[in-house]
Amino acid sequence: MHKKIQSTFALLSLLVTASIAVPIEQVQAKPPLQLAIKRQEFRHEFIKIEALIDTLGITKGMTILDIGSGPGYASFLFAEKLHGSGEVFATDIRADFVNYIAEEAKKRGLKNLFPVVVKDEGLDDFYAGHRYDLVFLSNVYHCIDKRIEYFSRLRKFLKPNARLVLILYNQVPLFSSDDLTDIDGLLNSLSKEAGDDPFVGGLSAATRQLIKDKGYKDALRMALVGDFNRMLTDPNFYKNFYSNSYFRKELFTVPEREFANWLLMTLEEDGVPDRPAKQIDARAMRSVVRLNRLFFMKRFGDYLAKGGMGAYLPAGDANRHTSKYVMFRELDAAGYKLAEEISLSPYYDAVVMVPKTD
Repeated sequence: MHKKIQSTFALLSLLVTASIAVPIEQVQAKPPLQLAIKRQEFRHEFIKIEALIDTLGITKGMTILDIGSGPGYASFLFAEKLHGSGEVFATDIRADFVNYIAEEAKKRGLKNLFPVVVKDEGLDDFYAGHRYDLVFLSNVYHCIDKRIEYFSRLRKFLKPNARLVLILYNQVPLFSSDDLTDIDGLLNSLSKEAGDDPFVGGLSAATRQLIKDKGYKDALRMALVGDFNRMLTDPNFYKNFYSNSYFRKELFTVPEREFANWLLMTLEEDGVPDRPAKQIDARAMRSVVRLNRLFFMKRFGDYLAKGGMGAYLPAGDANRHTSKYVMFRELDAAGYKLAEEISLSPYYDAVVMVPKTD
């Protein structure tokens, strides 16, 4: 069994155990500390948080604010990156998280890490007492109410050239090897298709040879992932199907067909059908991937994990369904502009915002 899937089952076992030991209502509202620590560690395996922090240009003496720090996974890394200088404020509404961070910081000798309990509604008064070089929120944005007001106030406490870094679930993930749950069934299905099938036609010569040989399953799995993701991000791929009435009317359910029509209309409004891929921006490319993925899930749904890794990652539904573009509009209204989007993995993105200059 794959190591990550084993980790997933282990995590599910922890969830079951926790639900036996603690009333259901309490688990839903306040997961036990040890479970929260395991969940954060598991999630950051996919976020690749260490690699992200390495790209953020952390320098000695910076003041960093980690909002919604949880048990402090990122806060510890920031404090270590500063090599004893500067200040890292790990803030959370849960006292048990904050107490855990304080104890761990003492054990690790991180004298520049300061955990703080903050109120659970609105921007806590604590934040006004400091000026920040970097503000970090990982899977937290969806938890904040009145976000425009919240981030408008927070902006006043940022230093010149400060950055607001947000991590959120990627709503249109590319495929990974973990998504190909039935490689034998997928292999059998592809081997029966004619060469003019759009999926077979999109495969590389090397992948087609692996299918023909019916061996080297690990190599085939990786080759298919590479080819599938190339097709997913091809702005012309969906055209192979969309003009076909069978795919539009017979294969799709009514909601799926309406969703596909909406995506196509969005792409046409953005002028995507007439543009080469290198000229398509990130927002439009997400619509391309969503539309192409519909055909993949319909054609190979029996052999793929439902919804990709998102079906079993430890992230709440509200997190998964937080729209990045709603977030952009809200942060724009709060006085920020987009500086950079970073793809962390097939499942998570980082967004770097900076304050607008007056």
